[in-house]
Amino acid sequence: MPEKSITHLILAPEVFRAPGGIARVTRHYLQAIAETVAPEPVVLVVLNDTPITRDQVASCRATNAHAVGCSRSKWQFAKTVWQQLNGGNVHVTSTHIALAVLLPVFGWLGRRFTYDVVVHGIEVWQPLSGAQRRALNGARLILSVSEYTRQKLISRHPELALKTKVLPNALDPSFEPAPIDDTVRSSRSRILAVSRLAAHDWEKGIDHLIQAMPHVCSVIPEAELRIVGEGVDRVRLEKLAQKGSVKAHIKFLGYVKDAELRSELTACDLFALPSRKEGFGLVYLEAMAAGKPCIAANEGGAPEVVDSNSGLIVPYGNVTILGESIVVALKKAWTPVIIQTHAMEFSFPTFARGWRTLCLRAS
Repeated sequence: MPEKSITHLILAPEVFRAPGGIARVTRHYLQAIAETVAPEPVVLVVLNDTPITRDQVASCRATNAHAVGCSRSKWQFAKTVWQQLNGGNVHVTSTHIALAVLLPVFGWLGRRFTYDVVVHGIEVWQPLSGAQRRALNGARLILSVSEYTRQKLISRHPELALKTKVLPNALDPSFEPAPIDDTVRSSRSRILAVSRLAAHDWEKGIDHLIQAMPHVCSVIPEAELRIVGEGVDRVRLEKLAQKGSVKAHIKFLGYVKDAELRSELTACDLFALPSRKEGFGLVYLEAMAAGKPCIAANEGGAPEVVDSNSGLIVPYGNVTILGESIVVALKKAWTPVIIQTHAMEFSFPTFARGWRTLCLRAS
């Protein structure tokens, strides 16, 4: 009898309902897995999404996949995963450790499957719960988005070193490099920051950018900081901006759609996000893909993305050095083509090849 085909099950917190990094990374995994294993079936089970349409799945070129959105119901999510594991010959990719904790329980209850877990950043930089440790111990592979995250994880759990591999995030599959504007402008002064402004994201460094602007404006009087993003922390940050002497030079744009974000990236002279909690930093890639230099902090995975030809790395929290570095970056004659070429090292085809190399070899 012919061997039964493998069902590839992908678990995710959200995929289509939110613009966040994990949702985007999950879409990349969906497309890479579906294209590689076709015609074997792929099933995507998403905790927070409402029912997912065929058109949404098709947008990821996953013609051999179908998706189940569980509308934030943990019970429905667990029930759906349990049903999909029936019959054996299933391989699971969980794009967040919080969902992977179910898998050892289902294995103990008799389901037979293998699984990989994707780890991103802060969720595994801190001490793991017992359930999380069991989930990672039982995994076939742990796929880390950066070497920094890998090292943080295995420093606490050295027993996971051999199975923890680095698979960097990527630009969107539909990405096309933006035309480089070779126009020589008399003044380079526009700084762009893009971040969620949630209360728990206060370590993104937006407050440090605001505090650095008086120095920047003292050297470059026309300098302007434009902040894209929404969240409850916006109130605190706006109050901080109003206290300073350069409040007219700081603009909060709120949430913007993709087309407007691309316009902002194209129009800026420098992208700055001196965050200490980036497991990888997709937003730096997007800025670099537009040929823009970046400023990032020397913590997290950002230094693995931003090199000396594409930006500057600064100490997290040092507002004085941050302000000086912004001035240096705005005055420096960067080479946009070199920046863009570096960004293309993180293309989707490179990501897909990396997944095939790591995961098919392990199967």
